[in-house]
Amino acid sequence: MSALLELQDLELRYGETAVVQGLNMHVNAGELACLLGPSGCGKTTVLRAIAGFQDVEAGQIVFDDQVVSAPGLLVAPERRALTMVFQDHALFPHLSVAGNIQFGISRASRLARARATDSLLELVGLSGYGERFPHELSGGQQQRVALARALAPKPKLVLLDEPF
Repeated sequence: MSALLELQDLELRYGETAVVQGLNMHVNAGELACLLGPSGCGKTTVLRAIAGFQDVEAGQIVFDDQVVSAPGLLVAPERRALTMVFQDHALFPHLSVAGNIQFGISRASRLARARATDSLLELVGLSGYGERFPHELSGGQQQRVALARALAPKPKLVLLDEPF
């Protein structure tokens, strides 16, 4: 069985500065993996590359048996069956909690979106909060809404940047 995610000799740069060099990693479906290291060592940069927000200088990223990033190749983030929860949660301030959760499943029927929202709000312990707005929530509650939004499209992989 092949890995769900493979990083092969990955090199990531910002301009002339190499941030990550020679990184190899594989994660099988159902596994939890963690990138540990000091501040500024490239953890977020690696996550951004996996998500498709950062170009690869060398090596490649293989996701679900498809090369999604390599020098000169970048499969768009929306074409990858994965989601990312950013450190700052990145909630849309003009959308309610329900609207934020439903953002990634807008093509589903109204009933399916409502059911998914109710189920995810229950999962993250925020039943009854669907009509509130992000500024009305604590930081921890906002984090749980961001997680619910990431889970809504049923991704094969969820990337968490500084989740705790």
